[in-house]
Amino acid sequence: MSLGAELLAEFEFERDYPFGLPGKVWHAKSGDIRLCDMTVQHIRNCMRVVGEDDAWYGEFHEELERRGLK
Repeated sequence: MSLGAELLAEFEFERDYPFGLPGKVWHAKSGDIRLCDMTVQHIRNCMRVVGEDDAWYGEFHEELERRGLK
């Protein structure tokens, strides 16, 4: 893979996943935190930051549903 192709692939990844790949651990400035350890308010704040179009939104939504919240 050429350097140009690598840079383009990296740019596309950052464009498509500005908050990283969704999973069970949120990578915050203060450090990594598992979704199950986050407060409801923290999850809702993160949902506002990422927006409904981001894949993380679904992860946060699932965690709230698991807790019996919307």
